[in-house]
Amino acid sequence: MRYRIIRRRRAGTVSAVFSALVFVTTGFVICCMYFLPTYPKNRNIADIRRVTLSDNLYRADDSWLLKNRYGLWEMYVSGDAISRGNKIGVLSKELIHKQEEAFAEYIESLIPSKFMRNFSRLCMGIYNRNLGSYIPEENKEEIYAVSRYASTKYNRTGNNYQRMMNYHSAFDIGHAVQLTGFSGCSALAVWGNRTHDGALLVGRNFDFNIGDEFAKDKILLFVNPAKGYRHAFVTWGGMTGAVSGMNEKGLCVLVNAAPSDIPFSPATPASILARRILQYAKNIEEAVSLAEECKTFISQQFIIASAADSKAVTIEKTKNFQAVYSTSESYMLCTNHFQSEALSRKKKSGKNFSEYRMDRMSELLDSIPLFSPRDMVAFLRDKKGKNGTDIGLGNESSINQLVAHHSVVFHPDSKTVWVSTSPYQEGAFLAYNLNKVFDEAHSPQVNGFSIDELLIPANHDFINNKMVIYNFYRYSVNTPIQAFNRDIQLFIDSNPENYRTYEYLGDYYSYSEMKDKAQEYYELSLQKIIPSDDKRSEILEKLQRLNRNLHN
Repeated sequence: MRYRIIRRRRAGTVSAVFSALVFVTTGFVICCMYFLPTYPKNRNIADIRRVTLSDNLYRADDSWLLKNRYGLWEMYVSGDAISRGNKIGVLSKELIHKQEEAFAEYIESLIPSKFMRNFSRLCMGIYNRNLGSYIPEENKEEIYAVSRYASTKYNRTGNNYQRMMNYHSAFDIGHAVQLTGFSGCSALAVWGNRTHDGALLVGRNFDFNIGDEFAKDKILLFVNPAKGYRHAFVTWGGMTGAVSGMNEKGLCVLVNAAPSDIPFSPATPASILARRILQYAKNIEEAVSLAEECKTFISQQFIIASAADSKAVTIEKTKNFQAVYSTSESYMLCTNHFQSEALSRKKKSGKNFSEYRMDRMSELLDSIPLFSPRDMVAFLRDKKGKNGTDIGLGNESSINQLVAHHSVVFHPDSKTVWVSTSPYQEGAFLAYNLNKVFDEAHSPQVNGFSIDELLIPANHDFINNKMVIYNFYRYSVNTPIQAFNRDIQLFIDSNPENYRTYEYLGDYYSYSEMKDKAQEYYELSLQKIIPSDDKRSEILEKLQRLNRNLHN
């Protein structure tokens, strides 16, 4: 009898677990089926054909895509949202496929478990089920048209439109997660008595990078919309939102993330809001008004530089509040923490490396009495710590962290933009005049529209003398500990002032059960400039755990 009772209890437990799994799974499926993505009302898309005019130059109706000799893609599109998206898609479909492939490989490296990846995708699908409700109809039309040219390889994670929509929110979520690992962006605006010509000048590093492959095919996209202002922004295949751009009125928008909680409900992606500001705002007042209309995923900063206002401000947004930060000085610095009186007191976490970077930016600002575009590029390329100290290449506390997807400089009065080429912001900065491009867009140039006389040369000293050894270091620290087989002294010499060099060796010797050596290197790491209190605490915890094991 007792045996039978036990069997019944076990059977009942198994049945209960099975029922729970069925219930949860069914709930997920129902949610996915019931909460279908919000499609645009207009889905009438004409068939258009891409024509190859020459190597790396393609045309579709009045729009075109070309790859210049520096490896930067230039694209021009015109028309209403459906038409623009259709042209973007047909012209750049291979780039869209490459970006999604790079993104998928990056996610796989972060989440090796196939089950967990599938579960995460399912959760993301449910999480973003109402995303379309927060995206304007025009932007949904454009995304929908682009999505028709995405690969079907990843349909298990949602149809093309679902995925393209989710990728725009993934940028925000990724920025929130990256900020916990202290990746961040730096921006500077100067005007009046701080520039050679008295005009507004803006520069920024966009330090959002999820791998070398993802950063390879940057696109400078020129948009001539049926409604709104003509504008240009730096992007990548499949991304219709903007993070760094300028319109024909000389209004610039730059998106910088701020310390934020991980979002648990959908809202308007920052890149979509930035794109709308580019298209529909001609001055700071209109930009602030457009921003007030949107609720964003995470805390964000929108640097607005305006030729009409001859200055720059920062719109600081949390999920529930918006403030505008301005300065009485002839310059404005922005990293990744709030500066307005209303928000700077509320969001203290994650400021260590951001404030350190801002201190370094202030030092450089004082050392350059009058800025030119070349001075701005030199500013953005700076790799030193405070007081010009060597803090190691790739240190997250530096202005140039050697991870930038792109770096840009804007001269709003003349409508000129300089865009970096690989590697990072060390390659040449190509100059484009928006008026010239839009005036001559009917006749695409095989060599591109960059202006040779305004080109800012590559940093050949770094590329020729330091890039190889830095790549050796970077690949070394990204090697799994158990596979590390480098010469120790050569590895140290490749980046001797970076805290990560010694932390990695501490991890390696700890894994190898050589605890005395591990302790030595953790202690050396703690003597270097470490980007945040959280990271310092993490290394200290490793050291304390090691010491406990040594005394046991």
